[in-house]
Amino acid sequence: MIGILLKQLFPALGRFVWYHARRPFGGTLPPTAPGPPTEVRSPAAVAATTATAASIAELNAEIGLDPRYLRPVQWPTHRTNVPTPELAADALYKLWTTIPGGHKWTHYFAIYEAVFGPRRAEPLRILEIGVLGGASLKLWRQYFAHPDTVIVGIDIAPDCSEFDAPAAGIRVRIGSQADPEFLRRVVREFGPFDLIIDDGSHHSSHIIATFNHLFDAGLKDSGIYFVEDLHANYWHPWRDSQRSFLDVCKELLEHLHAHYRSASPAAFMVQQASDQPNTSLDVPLITTMIREIRILDSVVVIYKTHREHVPYYLRTH
Repeated sequence: MIGILLKQLFPALGRFVWYHARRPFGGTLPPTAPGPPTEVRSPAAVAATTATAASIAELNAEIGLDPRYLRPVQWPTHRTNVPTPELAADALYKLWTTIPGGHKWTHYFAIYEAVFGPRRAEPLRILEIGVLGGASLKLWRQYFAHPDTVIVGIDIAPDCSEFDAPAAGIRVRIGSQADPEFLRRVVREFGPFDLIIDDGSHHSSHIIATFNHLFDAGLKDSGIYFVEDLHANYWHPWRDSQRSFLDVCKELLEHLHAHYRSASPAAFMVQQASDQPNTSLDVPLITTMIREIRILDSVVVIYKTHREHVPYYLRTH
């Protein structure tokens, strides 16, 4: 059994290593990924948070996930070359099988359809980070049906420029996803984007740096930021920073709810909107920019928005 597993693992790992080893660092690469911006908060907000944290620290520490959910189980692998009926019926998967030179995890296709499907007929500006053999550019060009949709691919490998096809609505630019000046040039030329797909180097430092550079200025307020292959953040050498992108997403989850740390329940539970006691609350900028965060197997989807006002809880009688 072990021998069979190793025979399956080594070729797959070899292909994965070959894919990334051929992509030498390009542009200006920071030694470590920049961390999230420092949150500036009022003394009152800091005091309220400190008091809440102190009271939480005194609560029952035994309450948590039931240990039965952590019981080890044997999880079977899919051991047949025949796709599951669900996968075989997936239109995007069937399209992908007609495009040579590509490789994707099979569970991604249902995620693509769920996230991208509602907008595929719109005229979109799409940035894909990571071109390699050009297969995914061809997939997206066929999947996103509107003739005015523009697919922009970036890669550090110079030979990827051969996939630049302006007449087909596909543009390719060569540069590093961790080079802020290169990203600014791409945004100035083609952006801001409706959809950004990070399928690039998979290095944790690059994913974080790219998000920091693009989420604000490079993505429309109605845009979607899509990062895939995050399993690589658990593996050396792609995990090259102390924080993984999933760690950053945990921080984003807290920032999404930062306004509740900044005020007491009375600030939200009002009879009518004009009864709110605060005219504003101190929150990080990112709190006002995120509508939704979806975390799936190896994929994170962040829906951007402009939250103009703090939400309130309206009581009725």
